[in-house]
Formats: sequence, C-alpha cells, structure tokens
Amino acid sequence: MLVEEGYLLLKKLEGKKISDVDLVNKGSDGQKIMNAIGLKNDSSPLDFEDGDLKTNKHLNGKPAETLWISQMQNNLTEFEKGLDFYDSWIYKKIKQFIYLPIDKSGDHIIGKPQIISEEKFPNLYKKLAIDFNHISWEIKKSIHHKETLHTINGPNNYLQIRTKAGKNKYGSYTPMKINGHQLKDKYMAFYFKKNFLNCFI
Repeated sequence: MLVEEGYLLLKKLEGKKISDVDLVNKGSDGQKIMNAIGLKNDSSPLDFEDGDLKTNKHLNGKPAETLWISQMQNNLTEFEKGLDFYDSWIYKKIKQFIYLPIDKSGDHIIGKPQIISEEKFPNLYKKLAIDFNHISWEIKKSIHHKETLHTINGPNNYLQIRTKAGKNKYGSYTPMKINGHQLKDKYMAFYFKKNFLNCFI
C-alpha cells in the first residue's frame, strides 16, 4: 500500500473513536489503526511501500509528547564512520510519512491525517538535517572518546536522541555497546520533538 492510499483510508476514520473502528484486535492505538486500514504490523522498515505511519498522543488539540522514530543500536558503526542525514536510515523512514494525531483526553478520537514529506516542507527538512548531523557528530565523538551518551537535542530542537528500552528476560536493561565500549546502560532512540510536531497543528 502506498502512502497516498493509506491517507485516503485514514481520512475516512477521522473523528471516529478507536473503539468503534477496531473491536477485535488488542495492542496499541497505532496497531489498531494499522489493522483497520489493512496494514501488517511486522518488522518491515516502513509501514507503507513509500513511507511510514506515525500516530501520536494529542491533548486539547496539541501534541502531548515526543514522537518515536527509530531505535539506533543497530546503526552505531555508521555513526562511528560519520553519518550524514541524507545517507541515514532515519531519512529513509521520515522523508515521507503520515502523521496521525489521536486525541486521548477522552475517547481516543482519531484526528486529521497529514502527509509530511520533504517535497511539501523542504525548509523544515533542512532543519531536520541540521539537527540530525549535530546529533550524529556528538555520537561519533562519544564513540571515539569512549564517553557515555546522554540525551541530545538538535540545535533546532526538532530531533532528539534519548533512552527507549525495555528490560530483557533477566530483568535488566541491555547496554548499548560498540567495540567493547558501553555507550549507554540501555538502548536509545531518535524522536521528533514537540517543536517539530507543532508545525502541523
């Protein structure tokens, strides 16, 4: 399924309660939305053939939290060599995606879907590139100097890396390591910050 096709299906769900759309499947609101429009919830890098679906919690018409993009532990060697935004897996995931707010102040109401893309918002994507490249340089520096990584925000405050991890079967977090060095005591991920998401209210 293409992003444009998914967008048209999501438009039909706008304003509906998630409980009315999907009465069978369990899981997160995002998973229920995917099921409702016929997308598989699998390990594919993209939800659509040409982009992703990103659902996010809204309260009173505004984003209530940052929005997860992707984990980063499998890409550390790319940062070690120096990774530019346009060569990254992050760029591939976000160069075109559907942003779908879900109002969780009451009945989990599906909001208005929007297609966010570099083609439609070139200036915003230039700022995303600046943020990513700043974060990428900081990661590379931490790897080379064997430092501990921490939460890093881009200079435009659009992108961020911070911890995102669940405990393993032993009840502890799996450290994020490269070349035998522990960068962080748990996994980290890339997020859109609310400053970026507020551009689409």
